[in-house]
Amino acid sequence: MSRFAVTDLDGPILVVAPHPDDETLGCGGLIALATKAGIEVHTLFVTDGSASHPASQTHPPDVMAEIRAAEAEEALKRLGAEHQPRSFLKLRDGRMPPPGKHAYRDALDVVSELVSGSRFKTVVVPWRRDPHTDHRISWRIAMDAVRGNGMQVTLLEYQIWLAENGQAEDWPGDGEVSDASLDISMVMERKHHALKAHRSQLGLVVDDDPSGFALSAETIARLVGQTENYWVSRWPGP
Repeated sequence: MSRFAVTDLDGPILVVAPHPDDETLGCGGLIALATKAGIEVHTLFVTDGSASHPASQTHPPDVMAEIRAAEAEEALKRLGAEHQPRSFLKLRDGRMPPPGKHAYRDALDVVSELVSGSRFKTVVVPWRRDPHTDHRISWRIAMDAVRGNGMQVTLLEYQIWLAENGQAEDWPGDGEVSDASLDISMVMERKHHALKAHRSQLGLVVDDDPSGFALSAETIARLVGQTENYWVSRWPGP
């Protein structure tokens, strides 16, 4: 596995987070280091995160969406990216439209306009075959926007649920991508602090939905360490 530094990346950088907290878990160290190096990082939050506690009576989806957005803002602040640009696409968590639907084309239009206006050189996205459907569709929207604008970018893909829930066919094929790691030891504590901003995903907000989502200690330990691992390629490929 090769190592890289954020200064090896061309900016501006687009970070695509399917849900609020993916930006911290998947690439919080990269966001912090790039911001520190003076590289512009635009974070796109795709869904509203409203489906994490579906049985809650005290926190219905609209309330959860507001909470998740506020947590995302606080996490970016803790990463040192308070003044970096961000966008909220506000698609419904767990109900993202698949390619071919009108709602998908509407979302793609918004992301295409963002990509066209900013001309990103590096795009950071969830792994294309992550087991979570929202992650896969988020990847597709971003890549369709890049392709539609006739751009070629450096693509960094982070893995959230692959190690825990992926099937053999979800992993990269031979020659599909290259392994690369980023040393984030300098900002690891900042990443820990940012994750703590996502209180609802740590089981600290909603207390009337025992079946609601909460990050496990094992998941946190796997994703919040001294390095962040990515799969790197050029998109579109040759």
